[in-house]
Amino acid sequence: MDCSECVAHVDRAIRSVPDVYDVQVFLGAEKAKIAYQNSIPETRLIKQAVKEAGYEAIFETGQESVESSSDAEKSLSRRLLLILGMVFGIVLFVAVVGEWLRLFERLADFIPWYAWLAVILAGGWPIFRNVARSAIKGRVISHTLMTLGVIAAIAVKEWPTAAVVVLFMRVGDFVEGLTTGKARNAVRDLTSLAPKTARVEKRGKEIILLIAQVEPGDIVVIRPGESVPVDGVVIAGAATVDQSAISGEGMPAETSPGVKVFAASLIKTGMLKIKTTAVGEDTTFGKVIKLVEEAEGNRADVQRVADKFAGYYLPVVAAIAMLTLVLRRDPLAAAATLVVACSCSFALATPIAMLASIGSAAKQGLLIKGGKYLESLAKVDTLFVDKTGTLTTGKPQITDILSLGKFTEAKLLKLAVSVEQYSEHPLGEAGREKCQNSRH
Repeated sequence: MDCSECVAHVDRAIRSVPDVYDVQVFLGAEKAKIAYQNSIPETRLIKQAVKEAGYEAIFETGQESVESSSDAEKSLSRRLLLILGMVFGIVLFVAVVGEWLRLFERLADFIPWYAWLAVILAGGWPIFRNVARSAIKGRVISHTLMTLGVIAAIAVKEWPTAAVVVLFMRVGDFVEGLTTGKARNAVRDLTSLAPKTARVEKRGKEIILLIAQVEPGDIVVIRPGESVPVDGVVIAGAATVDQSAISGEGMPAETSPGVKVFAASLIKTGMLKIKTTAVGEDTTFGKVIKLVEEAEGNRADVQRVADKFAGYYLPVVAAIAMLTLVLRRDPLAAAATLVVACSCSFALATPIAMLASIGSAAKQGLLIKGGKYLESLAKVDTLFVDKTGTLTTGKPQITDILSLGKFTEAKLLKLAVSVEQYSEHPLGEAGREKCQNSRH
């Protein structure tokens, strides 16, 4: 899905399935949240409805998403599009320079019409197919206008013009894909903070299991430098744990038996055995990810304006193109009206900007529940903070040394650091750093 029109099409497709009474489709997360009545809708029917709308529905079976299986295909597709874009870019550059030197028309005369048609169909086939599918269902999408422009250019035998329009569509799609991908990566980077496997103790032995295979009550072992894979309660061991991904508190916390720890926390020092209380989406971190993914459901006013604009814009532009054809009797002028009109960028810009902001903020420990709250933040003139940890870096530093005995400050620091030289505690690190800086 690339824009709000895509979201609307998928939304309508899923709503047509029996027993579905409410749907939320999230552009950034590429997920749909379906509410049903009576009985669970058949997966087959949902997949079929989405496929008929021109998209593909993939159902997740647990913590491990099928996303990884399609990443290679997406990466290959992006590389092919990049190559295609570079080739088209060179062709476009030659076309522009050639037209400036009044050579392009002569060059175009040497290329037969069927060669132009082959290039146009090869480059624009994925777009033309989606437009045709939408037209059959009585829908107008953003590429409909440009496709009509291509058809108009072909009708008046302006083959080079039609090829350049296809170039713009493909390059535009490629740029939009990069933009959308960067925004989605903000959410995926957040998801990657949680480990995919856990070291579980069963019958006196430690075995590595996928998170989806871990159950509440299992004993999980976490060693220094590892991330906590589940929510749980410490039953053995002691450690310094960085829980900034969950609490926003930068200062690592000391944990011991009876203390709760959360998934995506990092064990700085020590070793822990914890009894699992929640796994996957049920963990605190899983709920954070879900909150970020569904944050675009709380739409800002500017997003609603963009969606309404996109809905009315396309029919209006089509009407203007028809009016241009009637009044001027010039197919090229009508085609030009269609070609330059594409609302997808406008409709895409606002939700992607919101999603990228929310996802990036979440990686920094700041949770924003949706676009409307982010928009309200612009009006804030006073900030109240409930704890000092929110404003600190989480890295202790020695600022002053006060000697009350016969030792100088430098000697006192040296003696203290000699005791802490092998300690991994944050305060020990602060002493060693202060000593090293003093030497310089």
